This record gives sequence, C-alpha cells and structure tokens, in this order.
Amino acid sequence: MAPYDPNEMRPEWMVPSGVFVVTLSSGERINGYAAGWVVRVSEVPVILQVAVWEENYSYKLAQDAAHFAVHILEEGQQDVARHFGQTCGRQLDKLEGFDTRSGISGLPILEDCLAHLECEVIFRRVFGDHIVLIGKVVDSAIHRDGVALIHDYADYHDAPGVYEKTDCD
Repeated sequence: MAPYDPNEMRPEWMVPSGVFVVTLSSGERINGYAAGWVVRVSEVPVILQVAVWEENYSYKLAQDAAHFAVHILEEGQQDVARHFGQTCGRQLDKLEGFDTRSGISGLPILEDCLAHLECEVIFRRVFGDHIVLIGKVVDSAIHRDGVALIHDYADYHDAPGVYEKTDCD
C-alpha cells in the first residue's frame, strides 16, 4: 500500500458513507467534528459506532467521553460539514453560531439537521489511527424530512473555497 498522502485520491475514500456531525465532551471541554465513519451496530437496542482520528482534538475528548451525539446532515449542508471538519476546536467553540439545545446527557444537540441520536458510551478501543466509540442510543429524534448528505471527496478537497484541513478538529 502506498504511503498516506491526504491530497491524493485513494480507493478507500470511494466507499460510500453519510456525512455527520458528532458532538462529545470530556469534563468541561465540548467539541463537534465531521464524521463519515458512523455505523449502526445493533437494531434492538439501537447501538452506533463512531471513529475519531488520532490527530483530531476530539480524539482527546473521546478517550473518556461518557456520551456522544450523532447528527445526520442533509443534502446541501456541505458547509456545515466543512466547518466541523476543517476548523480547530482547540482554538474556538465550533458550536458557536449554531442553534443547539441540551440533550439528556447535557451534550449540545444541533437543531439544523435531519435527525440526531444521542448515545451512552458502552465500549471504546483504539484501532490503528482511530479510536472507536460504541454507544447505546439513549435519545433520538427526526428533526425534518429530507435526504441525507452522502460524502463526495470533491466537496471537501477540490471545491472552490475549500481550505486545507487542519489536524485539530
């Protein structure tokens, strides 16, 4: 396998996935990050898996987060995904300017999304360059009808106005 180059298209990036915002916290620190690796692990009870890259600020929070919330973005919300994926949570509150409400765990829940699922972490483990959190859904809601945003590499790498990704979302 070729060495990793974040500016080069790779076959694994062509695997279809949705685009999500995940919020999580550790103590008083709260952050949100853009995610493509969200998987439903179980139907009854509903259990989800998320992954966080080791270079992201959210990785530190994921190490002891008790809860996370997955927000399903809608077609046309690429700007929201870019914001949460390409700005640094160490340097600013990425949730500022977004309408949120407090979830049952206290996590911020984005109002402007198709749906959200709030989870209690039941398992965590490092796999390669990511930490995986598995969580049992403790609350969820559909916010509106629409079509989920599907990841397209060009929306985040080659589009006009797309800036270089930092290593600290």
